[in-house]
Amino acid sequence: MAQQGSPPRRSARPPLPDYRGRHDRPAERPARPDWQQADPFGPESDDLPPWAEPSFQPVRPAGTQRRRAAGRGQALGAETGPQAYDEAVGHDWQADGDPGDQPPGAPTPRRAGRRGRAAATRLRKSRRRVYRWCGVAIVACIIAAGLTALLTHHTPKPSLYVTSLLPGEFKSVPNACGVSSSVLNQYLPDPDRTSAPEISENTQSQCSFTLDRKPDFLVLEVSAQAYQPFAAASAAGSAAGSASANAADNYALTEAGLQKPPKTGKAKSLLSAAVTSPLAKTGQQAFVALQTEHADGNTTEVATVVIRDRNVLITVSESGQESGDGFGPVAVTTLKAGAEAAARDMLAKSLTEPRA
Repeated sequence: MAQQGSPPRRSARPPLPDYRGRHDRPAERPARPDWQQADPFGPESDDLPPWAEPSFQPVRPAGTQRRRAAGRGQALGAETGPQAYDEAVGHDWQADGDPGDQPPGAPTPRRAGRRGRAAATRLRKSRRRVYRWCGVAIVACIIAAGLTALLTHHTPKPSLYVTSLLPGEFKSVPNACGVSSSVLNQYLPDPDRTSAPEISENTQSQCSFTLDRKPDFLVLEVSAQAYQPFAAASAAGSAAGSASANAADNYALTEAGLQKPPKTGKAKSLLSAAVTSPLAKTGQQAFVALQTEHADGNTTEVATVVIRDRNVLITVSESGQESGDGFGPVAVTTLKAGAEAAARDMLAKSLTEPRA
């Protein structure tokens, strides 16, 4: 036992052989290892010498080399896979995030940890911003479209004039040649009566009947017209521009023309100024006008009846000629009664026509 304070003794070592002289060397050299005796030109072998075996030592991103758990890492890697190996050696591949540093057979690393969570948070925030701005853009487009519609949409102003038939106005008139035979037989007796249609349209019709038999020379003229809207029409009591206003204006013009007959060129009119009187209970407006015509020594009495109902204007005139060659005279009351009868008959037929 060593004494206190004395230096520790060194263990005895076997003496080393002295090879200073060739004649003193051992007769036989020690056998070389198997890997040194292998023939390099011999058949290939899968067995590698220990120094040629690959060693895996993971390297940190900074370049520092980590220690390898000798033997234990290989055993764990072989038994439980790369994850057990990582746990054994204490290496976090997900934290390093370097695919080149993975052990053989290890799965592709996933970025996790603090940096991975930060990236996920940024992604969520980015998506929220995109959704938020998309929503704002959609709402702005809707508001802009609504404002545009409100600013550009103007309620059309009502027209100052009527441009179509009003409810109750007539679309057509009856045929003027369809005066009832009872009326014609009473005031223009058969069989010498003739008829001549002059105008036959949907909204206008005109026809004339003649009885030429001594002592009677009678002429019955019938016309009916359904007036259409006219912008310049402005009769009192009717909508401006309506068909009824147009008919009322023509009614007034007809009466004025009978009361003051127009001249024939420079010559005075052959017809005298009409004496008019209202016709009660006939249409909305009605009057009777009586005139006398003097031409070539002949005298003709004329009775005219004008009736207006809404936009329809009916005009019927009957005349009787008196001459020295055996015709006439004809009573004015007879002519007036015949004109009134034919006008009322046409009015009754007009009321059955289609309306707006």
